[in-house]
Amino acid sequence: MKFKNITLLSLAAALLLSSCVTPNPSDTSLNSSSNTNENTSTGINSDTSLDSSSDTSGSTSTDISSDTTSDATGDSSSNSSSSDSTPVLESQTIDEIRLLSLACETIANEVGVGISSEYVKFTGKLLARLDSATSKSAYGKQYKLLFVDSTGYIYVSADYADYNKFGAGIGSSYQIIGNPSYYIGAAEVVLSSYTSVGAINVNLSTIAENAPSIAGVHEHASSLSLNNKGVAFSKIVTFDAIYFGKADDSVLLFVDANNAIYVHGDRFIGNQFTLRNSYRLTAAVTMFRFRPGVEFLEKVAIDNMEIEIEAETLTATELYNYQYEVDKAPSYPNYSSKFTKLYAHIGYANYYYKDSDAYVVLEDAFNKNTYSTYQGARSAKALFLKNDNCIDLYSESDFNNCPFDQYITAEPIQIKTIFMPYLWNDLDYWQGFAVAVEMVV
Repeated sequence: MKFKNITLLSLAAALLLSSCVTPNPSDTSLNSSSNTNENTSTGINSDTSLDSSSDTSGSTSTDISSDTTSDATGDSSSNSSSSDSTPVLESQTIDEIRLLSLACETIANEVGVGISSEYVKFTGKLLARLDSATSKSAYGKQYKLLFVDSTGYIYVSADYADYNKFGAGIGSSYQIIGNPSYYIGAAEVVLSSYTSVGAINVNLSTIAENAPSIAGVHEHASSLSLNNKGVAFSKIVTFDAIYFGKADDSVLLFVDANNAIYVHGDRFIGNQFTLRNSYRLTAAVTMFRFRPGVEFLEKVAIDNMEIEIEAETLTATELYNYQYEVDKAPSYPNYSSKFTKLYAHIGYANYYYKDSDAYVVLEDAFNKNTYSTYQGARSAKALFLKNDNCIDLYSESDFNNCPFDQYITAEPIQIKTIFMPYLWNDLDYWQGFAVAVEMVV
């Protein structure tokens, strides 16, 4: 490899609209009531709220799960609504329910959320758990569960208690009862109750849309309506890409020539891939804190892709011009587009120290002195690297395994680093993930 519909009767829709309600801003409850191998991997337990570390000194990724053994006997959710208050319902397909949910757009509140007072029932397979990262009451329940059946996908909105109970249920099938809802452009169901059922088989290739390249995934992500924290979850897609490394315990980088994307999964996702091998990925398009990406669902190994990378040059100082703020809505290109491809940084490597451990940063200009704090490196507008072999360096072995250590000397050695921006950190500095480095001759 070179490195370089079911059609809904109009009468039914009208009846549903008459029963739609908007969330009560003062009530956040809102109607509260597989096998894995090299070729395929299905349903994983993940949470997109866990990949935004506040310090390069370590990962914050944590898998949340709980014992759902009681689900096998038909355990229902802990919401106050019960089957006694829910009418007898006929099961519908997810495709049918999506139409009912989207019909609530006309009664959406000021943030774009509208919820029906009617109930629907469907049976689906749980593929992923996600966090919308906002507790603002107008948006409703914060947590999302991605379900599929043979007709399509839908996100189910849940409170934390139910979200937590589903932690060990990824890949399992459930009967869901809830309220159709519209969530800033997406069809959802607000969870009322659930029951474990026998496994249903869903061929994701029949409901996933094929993206000709990673660029197509980013194009769709850029069109999504976001909540006040820059979060959105959308359709299931497939695309081909090469695995370029683990940026965090639950975040992997994939590349297809000039395009790149972060793939999120559980904390063990990196064990399923081989560096520089090629895969056809099936995943759900996401935006999390204004960073586009996908939520991993399954994979198939494919013949190795031959690519040539021509990375655009980007200085660390320039990167600091791109930031985001929650509760505001910066335009897509200003921040989010920095996560769509690889860049080349030409400059110098340095260290900052924390508790006797060294961390690699990249700088535009040579500095013969290392930094005693991250604040010093931040003030110099350095790029903080996320790679495992660039953080927490303490022992001689740590420094020997760091590919940048040989370039951090008393005399300036200019280097070219191919990297992908990782995120604008909560501590107000930029993090990046390096995929290659060489000395500039």
